[in-house]
Amino acid sequence: MSASLEIVALPNAASYATFKSQDVSTCTAFRLFTVLGFSYYYALDAIFQPVDYWRLLFPTFNAEFEISWVYNCGSTTTLVLLVTCGFVPWYMGRIVGGYATMLVVLVALPWSHFVLVGETQNLVMVLASTAILSMAISTVDNTTFALASLFPQGAVEHVQLGMGFALVLSALARIFSKAVLSADFVVAATILYFAIATGVVSTGLLAFTKLMRLPTSRHALHRSQHINLSVWRKIWFQECIVGVSYACSNVVYPGVVSTIPSYNFSSLNSTGWWPLLMMLLFSISNAVGRYCVRWRMGYTFETVWQPVVARWILVPLLLCSAFGWCFTHDVFSTVFVLLLGWSDGYCGTLAVVVVNDCVNSEELSVTGMCTSLSINIGVLAGSSVALAMAKLLHI
Repeated sequence: MSASLEIVALPNAASYATFKSQDVSTCTAFRLFTVLGFSYYYALDAIFQPVDYWRLLFPTFNAEFEISWVYNCGSTTTLVLLVTCGFVPWYMGRIVGGYATMLVVLVALPWSHFVLVGETQNLVMVLASTAILSMAISTVDNTTFALASLFPQGAVEHVQLGMGFALVLSALARIFSKAVLSADFVVAATILYFAIATGVVSTGLLAFTKLMRLPTSRHALHRSQHINLSVWRKIWFQECIVGVSYACSNVVYPGVVSTIPSYNFSSLNSTGWWPLLMMLLFSISNAVGRYCVRWRMGYTFETVWQPVVARWILVPLLLCSAFGWCFTHDVFSTVFVLLLGWSDGYCGTLAVVVVNDCVNSEELSVTGMCTSLSINIGVLAGSSVALAMAKLLHI
């Protein structure tokens, strides 16, 4: 009787130790996915966060709009090529190659300051580095989403959570590097900031090598996957919602958010602290929003469009703060930036997570790749609108 019960409870000669080992392996994989999302997104933030350094290099114009647009053009072009190639991703080659490229750019870019002269040469170097970095990050991002989609539910959320942590810590690192060095040492502070970014990216590469050795990873990689773009017929609406959510944020971040002045503490404007504080507020609220996705508040893949559309009201409110229309108090600016960050983290992550609810298990990998593409198309659309708006409104 006891033998019979044992066979029913533990089929295929499994043991409780086996199930416990699988649970530990899955939990470890989730933590490593958090590190992956954190590390490659930190490399992205390394380009967007040092706004005071860009203003030192380019005093005659706001380079954040050009940097954002070039990054998103390179990223989206790379993702289109990756998704339409029709092959099952070569996870090891793409991710290791992408991380290696990030390391080269993060070392070369800050030190080019001592070699190049003039605004034009620096602009070419910055935009070229941005384009190369965009291709590397988008390759790692696309492949990581495809890989995470093969794991048990929760892996994609941990990638997104890692991205939120990257936003916060990169903003804190930039403030730390500025605080420990005086205002006359912007270049030194930027070199320190990029050195930290290099260390973070190296950590991500180590985390990936450990991830690939886990039993859960070996099981996930053996799952049958069909790279068939006909899956778009199932998920096109949800992917559009993903794009719309990320477009909203990138219309005003980082360009408009970094140009909002302090109306109550003018000294923070002249010292360059206020835009960094605004970026920090956005980053913290974004990470909180991503964490809150575990509470879906009744939203599904059929209703997630509602909060995504509603958050567009923040775009005109932030423009009013930037230009001093109606909302000329720091309280308004702070609230608007916090709402933008939280809704970006919550709505963006929720829209990404629920896409997988629309497909079969063998379509998860290609769905992850398509979602990554949708994110970047939305980011490109938003940054294109932001660039045009900057030219028209002279931001």
